[in-house]
Amino acid sequence: NPDVDGDYTDFVSKTVACAPLEGEYYLADRMSVFDMIIAFTTGQPSGDWIKSTLRHADGRRSMNELRRHFAGEGNATRNMAEAERMNGSLHYKSERAVTFETFLNQCQKMFTIYEHEGEPMTEDAKIRFLFRKVQHTGLKGPIDALKAQQTAGVDISYTMAANHLTTAVSELPEYISKNSRNISGVQQDGKETKGSDAIYNADGTVNTGRIPGWHSLSFKDKKIVYEERKRKGIAPRSKDSKNRNNDQKGNNAVPSSDLNRIKQLKDQNTKYKRQIKALKRTGDTEESAAASDDEKLDAGDQFGGKTAKKKKVGFK
Repeated sequence: NPDVDGDYTDFVSKTVACAPLEGEYYLADRMSVFDMIIAFTTGQPSGDWIKSTLRHADGRRSMNELRRHFAGEGNATRNMAEAERMNGSLHYKSERAVTFETFLNQCQKMFTIYEHEGEPMTEDAKIRFLFRKVQHTGLKGPIDALKAQQTAGVDISYTMAANHLTTAVSELPEYISKNSRNISGVQQDGKETKGSDAIYNADGTVNTGRIPGWHSLSFKDKKIVYEERKRKGIAPRSKDSKNRNNDQKGNNAVPSSDLNRIKQLKDQNTKYKRQIKALKRTGDTEESAAASDDEKLDAGDQFGGKTAKKKKVGFK
């Protein structure tokens, strides 16, 4: 059974004593580890590598299979290839291209891969890498200052150099303008920010959705939005979709069922108008025909009018 009451020199010794590799407690721990591994690898590529151990329900056996795979020569080669690719492609040129924080995160990821694969970079190698990859003209002065301190014999670590450059980046005009734009882009009192600031979201990314005051933006700002939409594969909206979206804006938007009913009523109204117009046209024709017949008859002819007199003249 686990010895939890003994005296141990360090945490590792106590952990070993509390986790025996036989007996009832070991079997329970082995099953718990197996359940966690199944939960973490289900639906993942790593799940294929432990399928052969499922019938044993042994967390220790499954963990060994995962370690052998991910620590194998093929996976190590793939990881090193990723690290070499990052070593050649990582650069910091401006806040618009990639933020300095993102650049440092990618650098740390590369350092971690090298360390896991048994080829860790020394502190001096990390600092040289940082100085070589930071190519912003506004950071040339801080980098030269750090190099001067190294020449003077000051022991500078990679963390110190990264923190010093981070402070210098925060004082760059583009960093200040970008963050002030992000702050001003936040909606205040329910009002939307308009103008060139509206093309950026609160996190500094380009807004690819609806932008207030789009027609008042400059050609340069519109071009930035168009390029970002093209990069993300967002197709331009058609006129029909724009009109439909405009009709359905706000809380008073008409439901689609009501729109269909309104359309049906309009069609029926048009149909009835045509029928009424046709009936009117038919009635006018009959009245005009009756009027023309009446014009041919002369009421005076029945009471000795001109026509009657003409007939009598023939007998005289």
